[in-house]
Amino acid sequence: MREIITLQLGQLSNYTATHFWNTQVEQLPTTSSAKTVTDQPQESYFTYAADEESPVDHNVHWRAGVGADGSDTFLPRTVIYDLKGGFGSLRKINALYEPESEATPGALWSGPSVVQKQQPLEANAYQQSLDSGSQAPQLTTSTVRYWSDFSRAYFHPRSLVQLYDFELNSTTMPFERFAMGSELYNVLDREHELVDRDWRPFAEEADQMQGIQVFTSIDDAWGGFASSYIESLRDEYPKTCIWVWGLQSPMLGIPRSKRQLRLVNTAHSIDQLCAQATTLVPVALPETDFPAGISMDSRSQWHTSAAMATAIETATLQTRLTQGTADQPVSLDYMAESLNPAGNQPLASMEMSLAPETDAPDGDRIDIDFFQIGRGGLGRQRDREARIFGQVFSCRALGPKGDEQQDLPGHQGRPVIGSPVIRKYESSLRFPLLDSYPRIYPRAADQQDIAVLTNLSSNTFMAPRIKTLRTESTRFVGVEEREALNNGLAELAEAYREDWSSGSDDDDDDI
Repeated sequence: MREIITLQLGQLSNYTATHFWNTQVEQLPTTSSAKTVTDQPQESYFTYAADEESPVDHNVHWRAGVGADGSDTFLPRTVIYDLKGGFGSLRKINALYEPESEATPGALWSGPSVVQKQQPLEANAYQQSLDSGSQAPQLTTSTVRYWSDFSRAYFHPRSLVQLYDFELNSTTMPFERFAMGSELYNVLDREHELVDRDWRPFAEEADQMQGIQVFTSIDDAWGGFASSYIESLRDEYPKTCIWVWGLQSPMLGIPRSKRQLRLVNTAHSIDQLCAQATTLVPVALPETDFPAGISMDSRSQWHTSAAMATAIETATLQTRLTQGTADQPVSLDYMAESLNPAGNQPLASMEMSLAPETDAPDGDRIDIDFFQIGRGGLGRQRDREARIFGQVFSCRALGPKGDEQQDLPGHQGRPVIGSPVIRKYESSLRFPLLDSYPRIYPRAADQQDIAVLTNLSSNTFMAPRIKTLRTESTRFVGVEEREALNNGLAELAEAYREDWSSGSDDDDDDI
């Protein structure tokens, strides 16, 4: 069934993935796998009338099952990791499953015992309205405290894995260094064999897994955790496509020492993940030249993750289309090959354009460049002169701009050796703006959906960007790890260089 199994690591990743699942969540009132609201307009392309076939194959990302009451369930194929306190009011056992019996203290200890329980967090008004079927109140940055506060989907109990070794937002022992994540994974894996315990049950129930999708932050300790986890997955599934979305938090307003630490974490994550993943796409919002048309609170992960999820959900839309529809599906592996024609270019960039109307002029579009690696050391002139190796356009009722459209080939047949590999996928499905989605696009304030275009690309401007990351990050690492990091990033940068003259003054020969 071409299943894609998702791995979510950390707060920012879970915020982003929650928007991802909400977009696809089943809205039919007869289902028990989604939290529904009565008397609400159609909110998602996931739902269609009984006599209308959905163009989206739900089985790719969702698994069918049976709840405790015998009702059919449809739950995400995902494994979710977070720190102690990171799940908010979300319970491991939900309305679809019976609570498991727990051992009493007397069964473990014959002496006197005192049971201490932490007071559980109360669900916010939005979640209470979903459970009761009443009108949902409008969410705000103050009412969204955790990613579970705006989740519209139920999850299987096996999907939720809480790590008690670190606490969310701890000031005494923050989970913020790459090495911390690697060490935590190794400790837990020696004790529990995480892939066998948490991942394998989802993989074994898949008939024909097309790939693995990973949401992880790469500028904190989760980058180290993800690198070790994906290394284990690669050992188990050596030929499976592993597609990683490397998320980064905004750096505005944080101390210089924290910025340096995040820079080093990002460098280590890119170096390690590119060695194991099929494709790695770093995703970060720009610090400067923020696109007009977006009203966003950069301190709110609910806001920042919404824009990231819109791009991710759109860029992968063609991997979950129904077979036999007008828009033919493609696999994650095929997309990865399109972006990596040389076989040594696993890193890709992503851009997104949004417009309230399908035929909106170029001036009304909202353009976001999510590839911020090494951005500080380069100007935009270099980006315009980049040579394309591989490029994948995903158009949801919105095509490329005039200058981009001219570069698209007339057909998508077998490419000539050495020529760019450019793919374009079109769909009439617009991105739905749900009541769980923040109102960050003032131009679409009265819209229920929005037209979106994403552009995944591998090109020559990545070489100087990676070089900038290498130069800036290796100054803050120890001597023993500096050489390995320096060599790894230099080798990666070399894969994105090509011997051609752009007519500009170029001093990047010494990579």
